[in-house]
Amino acid sequence: MTELFAANLQIIQSRWPLAGAILKQQAPGSLDAALVTGQNQTISVDGIQLSSRHNRLAEARLYIDTLPAGATEVSLYGVGMGDVPSVLLDSPAISKLTVNILNPAIFALVLSYTDQSEWLSHPAVTLELQPGQLKLTQPYIALIADLELCSDDNARLRDLLVLEQNLPYINRRHQATDPAIIKRLQDNRPFLLHDPDVIELKRQIHSHKALVIGAGPSLEEHYDYLAKLQAQRQRPLIICADTAMKGLLHHNIRPDIVVCIDGLIGEYHLPLALSEGIALAYYPRVAPEILNGWKGPRFNAYGNSPLYDALLKEIPKTRLYTNGSVIHPAIDLAVLLGGREITLLGCDFCYCHNKSHAFWDDFAKTTEDKMTQTWVKNTTHRMQNASHWVLDGHGQRVATDLNLRAYLRNLETYIAKRPHVRFYQTSLSGARIKGCQYRELKP
Repeated sequence: MTELFAANLQIIQSRWPLAGAILKQQAPGSLDAALVTGQNQTISVDGIQLSSRHNRLAEARLYIDTLPAGATEVSLYGVGMGDVPSVLLDSPAISKLTVNILNPAIFALVLSYTDQSEWLSHPAVTLELQPGQLKLTQPYIALIADLELCSDDNARLRDLLVLEQNLPYINRRHQATDPAIIKRLQDNRPFLLHDPDVIELKRQIHSHKALVIGAGPSLEEHYDYLAKLQAQRQRPLIICADTAMKGLLHHNIRPDIVVCIDGLIGEYHLPLALSEGIALAYYPRVAPEILNGWKGPRFNAYGNSPLYDALLKEIPKTRLYTNGSVIHPAIDLAVLLGGREITLLGCDFCYCHNKSHAFWDDFAKTTEDKMTQTWVKNTTHRMQNASHWVLDGHGQRVATDLNLRAYLRNLETYIAKRPHVRFYQTSLSGARIKGCQYRELKP
């Protein structure tokens, strides 16, 4: 323990005893850290600088300038080298500053070699070593280095912060004014007028138990179980995502409902010739070729984004929860149809087993279809270059992408709002889903 750490810790223990106890348990010496010198000095951890090495104060002011004018209560996620809280508290307008630590070990390292006593002693400051993981407190500043270096315990919070920062970019890709989207919705008007709403499925199906199946790699662990379940007279409702259908049929498993919402899904994804007797629940962005080729009954719905607001007024339809992934409306449809016990298979939100999807990698090696080969090549490339992570069911880091991580956190938010429904996940290989209990499936 350095003298600086002892002095900083004394302040923390006197004001926040629990935070002090957590910091005393840290082992900053085990970190891969180094001093980096430019016009200023900073600390690097795992090759990532905690702040600028050239003008730390200017960087701090850039962060502070992102706050709305007149902000008096601010949440800070991450602390860097301590410059942002120090500069922020120079303003007499700040009446409350909550500093949320994203990696206690790195914070202990900073406390060991820098004097943070000024802002730690400030009466407006509250220090959180165990920040809440499900909700962001506005307005806030999130420090980029701290997001990159967050601890496993704060992975959910990091994901919410990153998702919030990426929302403007995400929303730009789904604008109602996009000419391609306008044309697709117009092309599908005849289907919307002719096909029934998904709510009509309630006349045919009411099941308290449902299996919702995604195309994640862990689905391969359950093909045998599902094949045996198929033969049972009394079984749960089976709803699958579009890209899971082909693998299921290959293993003689016929879902009751296939959900398709994405305009980029092609005919090569779906074995249309084998769709007799299988219901399709679709959004109007789906390719008309898929709707024309589907041999089973078709039902439609809208997502809950503003994209469908105008269409809803003209042609009313049920709206299903959607926040990026086809898994979301598949689960919401299961709830709509009476599901109170929903079991998730292949809903991994990560690249477990070194694959992007179940079934498709092996299938691409045997098919001569160029579209399939190109799609699998592209998804494999994304998987091999994934630079982000989530925790799997074993508590280990597993590779993922930002979009998959966002889908996971949005699903967790959905689950948290439905305490009347029990959710289960069936594999420890995929991402740990908060709100889901683990259920082992045995063939």
